[in-house]
Amino acid sequence: MKKIFGVAASAMILWACGNSGEEENNAPIPSGDTTTKSAPVEYKPVVAAAFMGVVPCADCDGIETRVTLFADTSYEFVNNYLGKNPTDTAGLNSTKKGKFMMHNDTLHLEGIPTRFIQNDTALIQLDPSGKKMQGKLADKYFLKKLK
Repeated sequence: MKKIFGVAASAMILWACGNSGEEENNAPIPSGDTTTKSAPVEYKPVVAAAFMGVVPCADCDGIETRVTLFADTSYEFVNNYLGKNPTDTAGLNSTKKGKFMMHNDTLHLEGIPTRFIQNDTALIQLDPSGKKMQGKLADKYFLKKLK
């Protein structure tokens, strides 16, 4: 019993020494403008739609590309290399499926490095760094919305 009383008394003494009755406010003192400013993020929902076009190709007549976006956030991405022998395109022609998401104004297709910006009438393909294509063929990297 004496041990319990001793432990309890020690705990009370330590608590009393640590609690001076005044609460400390360790929050930093703000300087200048204290309002939080953040740019509004415009969310543009992706509407289920299909897009198709022929984008430039270095060693063929073009790459026929079709992207179909579904309401459940899944997609289908189809590439067909034009003007090449079918045996030469065996590993190039492809159909991929997965989920898509929007990050800011950029459309990301899960499992595919190609990114797009969507407007009301087309998907605009971006370069590998996520920027709009540059150069004389830049206006060829778009897929028209199908009706």
